[in-house]
Amino acid sequence: MFYSAYYSTEDYYVKITADPEIVKEKANDGYTDITYTYYTTGYDKTGKAKKLKLSSGDQMKKGQYYLIHWENRREIVSSKERVNEREIDQGIVKKLNQQP
Repeated sequence: MFYSAYYSTEDYYVKITADPEIVKEKANDGYTDITYTYYTTGYDKTGKAKKLKLSSGDQMKKGQYYLIHWENRREIVSSKERVNEREIDQGIVKKLNQQP
């Protein structure tokens, strides 16, 4: 039980509206690691807002809605999934669409 609470996640809906910050790091073996970082506001299922810094090894599609499984303890994305606008409460969709 301790383990699951220790690394528990909360779900937030986001809409990607801006281009990411891109950081490229070259490893000693010559491999280049690319991290895409997005600064956005996510909304939980009750509509409560939270500022999120989403870092990912893959680029997220601009204009796309995502369900982010956010690990509060380490402030990281545990996982993410694309969602259709129809799967999200319309009050949350309205808030997401008002973001710049």
